[in-house]
Amino acid sequence: MRFNTTKRLLKAGKPAIGAWLNFPCVNVAEVMAHAGWDWVTVDAEHGPMTIEMLSNRILDAGAMGIVVPMVCTAEEAANAVSYAKYPPAGIRSAGGGRWRYWAGDDYPKYADDEILVVVMIEHIQAVEHVEEILAVPGVDACFIGPNDLAWSMGLGKGPGASDPSHAQAVARVLAAAKKAGVPAGIHCRSVEEVPVRVEQGFQFLACTSDHFMLFNAASQGVKHIREKIGRPSVGE
Repeated sequence: MRFNTTKRLLKAGKPAIGAWLNFPCVNVAEVMAHAGWDWVTVDAEHGPMTIEMLSNRILDAGAMGIVVPMVCTAEEAANAVSYAKYPPAGIRSAGGGRWRYWAGDDYPKYADDEILVVVMIEHIQAVEHVEEILAVPGVDACFIGPNDLAWSMGLGKGPGASDPSHAQAVARVLAAAKKAGVPAGIHCRSVEEVPVRVEQGFQFLACTSDHFMLFNAASQGVKHIREKIGRPSVGE
């Protein structure tokens, strides 16, 4: 059985830094995984992932955890845990899978202990029930989605995350997580934001995504080139 290094980092009180995968491409996933992140998560909510593509990355293929979006109640958190655990702890199907080729034949024996279950706190309703959500056995970490949280508070995307009420909601989740002994995470919009959030006490941190990293690197590169050769605009 392969061990979940991210789960071990979190249990040791250390930060685990990762990124989202938006591209439905195994090659991109491989590149991102070998870049040095502690973890990468396939964004099946917003990314164009097909069933065939997910078959390469889901739990039965040997994925070491799940991040469940829009968990707003303790009941939903309990369901998330149940779906990730084999009976009798949960209701995950015990059928065959590719896990045996990657994680080993003894995977079913240790999977319940190694799978990381992260619930997303990304709605004001979830913030209002965060203490109950984090008290659910089997919830290994929580993760704040700043944009959706801002939308749910009527603040809108982008600037809404800088509103004082948004900061208070984030602080409430972090405080509740610390009290419950559950690692808290948050999505970071830039490389520079990550160490700031670590200093605040967040542990499970996402640094943008493959999509934005590619765009930012490409746009910065072409801007630098155009400035050097005196061609600031496309087509000139």
